Amino acid sequence: MQENFRVFDFHRMFLGDAPLTFLLEIIFRTVIMYLYTIVLLRFLGKRGIGQLSTLELAIIICFGSAVGDPMIGQDIPMVYGAIAITTVAFLQVGLERIINKNKKLESIMEGKPDLLVQDGIIINDALTYNNLSHADLFRILRGKDVQHLGEIDKAFFETSGQITVWYHPSRKIRQGLSIIPEEEMPPNAMIESPAIAPNDGVYSCCHCGQSLSLTKKEKLPDCNKCNSKLWVNNSVINAM
Repeated sequence: MQENFRVFDFHRMFLGDAPLTFLLEIIFRTVIMYLYTIVLLRFLGKRGIGQLSTLELAIIICFGSAVGDPMIGQDIPMVYGAIAITTVAFLQVGLERIINKNKKLESIMEGKPDLLVQDGIIINDALTYNNLSHADLFRILRGKDVQHLGEIDKAFFETSGQITVWYHPSRKIRQGLSIIPEEEMPPNAMIESPAIAPNDGVYSCCHCGQSLSLTKKEKLPDCNKCNSKLWVNNSVINAM
């Protein structure tokens, strides 16, 4: 600490020793860091964001840094922090007004919902794009009281990182891939093509969820949607 340091030196606390034109540099620095934060959050994707939008998370991060540094840094005047958070607030309001009027820009800044499941079938390209595994998807669906994919009409991965599920009406529900944890699944429930079906029933592809009705002793094919060889015997799951 400097020898001539004075406690409650209000000029140091509020304005510091830099020239007043440095305040303009703070605004410029804040704009750059705010925009870079948004770019970085878009790179991380919806899974890294959680339940907040990109702009909401960006403002929280920028506010936290701009407010926190002047609280504990003796060499950082409070006016610098105030200018930074004020700049961020104006950027936030301005960007929100702009993207609300421009759908293309809104898609770039916020992303768009991705369809993960359609009519009980998993869209694996969408899972890969969003860095989600089957285990991630099934864990979230179990939290929504889903027992198998045949219950689902559509499932969307929202820009907030949440998964929204549209359910089939009860009259349209059919057998689908069970989302029971793999370690809880009976060992005789999994069958690999070209094995013979041990009983009449519905068999679901482990990779995409496509379901086929097969008769006893009928040969299991490779899945014609994803080429997977692994199937689940739903009769065994239902008997649990």
